[in-house]
Amino acid sequence: MIEAVKTYLRTPATAVWGVLVLATLATWMLGAGHTIIIESATAATVFVIMIAFVKVGLVGRYFMELEHAPRRLALLFNGWTVITCVIVIGLYVLH
Repeated sequence: MIEAVKTYLRTPATAVWGVLVLATLATWMLGAGHTIIIESATAATVFVIMIAFVKVGLVGRYFMELEHAPRRLALLFNGWTVITCVIVIGLYVLH
């Protein structure tokens, strides 16, 4: 069983794909009408936005190969991701 999992997860991109699928399921559980985890719609929306930006970061790093890009480009992308996430959450909360 362990060897089958190791063979399936032979690249980090495959493991990241699994994390992205789980993150998508988590956002669905937090979505409108699903009060499974969080009662507050505002808190659930903030978590959905945060998960979305984590997913953006993972896609950038593993599927756009920013892990092999020049360090400045990777830092610029990470900074953009964090700043944009904060701005979007701020605009949502202050709306």
